[in-house]
Amino acid sequence: MKKRTRGKQRARREAEFRARMRRLGRVRTWVGAFGFVPLAAALACGQSAGSFPFCAIPREWYLAVWAAIFGIFVGLTIRMFRERRSHARLEVPDGPA
Repeated sequence: MKKRTRGKQRARREAEFRARMRRLGRVRTWVGAFGFVPLAAALACGQSAGSFPFCAIPREWYLAVWAAIFGIFVGLTIRMFRERRSHARLEVPDGPA
């Protein structure tokens, strides 16, 4: 009976891990895509193309927003890496009992 219980627990843990990774992956994808908006705005408001309406906002603000979004992206990537490592450590079978 314990073997079956351990198998169920392992399967449940695996399903939760996969769902968590999918969720984090989707969030990271959207954050990464959203990061290009302030970067493109900062690059578009160069010295020659200052006629766009969104160029009224200083370029440094766009770069600051981009840096914050990039930091979130890197943080999510590190979190996914660490969770994968901890999950792999949990999946290592114990020695002979």
